[in-house]
Amino acid sequence: MIVVDSSVALQWVVPEDGSSRAEQLLGRTDLVAADIILIEVANVLGKKVRAGDMTGAEAAQRLQFVRDSIPRLDLTLPLIDRALELSVELSHGIYDCTFLACALSLNTFVVSRDAPFINRAGQRGYGERVREFPPEGIGE
Repeated sequence: MIVVDSSVALQWVVPEDGSSRAEQLLGRTDLVAADIILIEVANVLGKKVRAGDMTGAEAAQRLQFVRDSIPRLDLTLPLIDRALELSVELSHGIYDCTFLACALSLNTFVVSRDAPFINRAGQRGYGERVREFPPEGIGE
């Protein structure tokens, strides 16, 4: 299993440099994310609508695409206590730490494009659990 965070999932629906690499994950049946991913993606899409970069209908379609592209969404509630512990331990935001808590609960890793999160996790002993996207061999 591979835990996907919002920074990667957003690449599927908000094209920018590197988006084609994120598309390597599309169609995989082993993707999982904490359900908070939908809130984070919806937040960015809402900002895009308010900025005039897309319509509300386009934002809704893109959110649905993210939902449909991740076969398994784990509930945040069982992860929140561990996510808070990680947030304190890493001195980092709870949102990213929720994805790390999800990965730890599944004994796997999270892929991210969030350099500060990746660096902080690596400095605090979680380098094998938080990997820069795309990790070596993920497209195979």
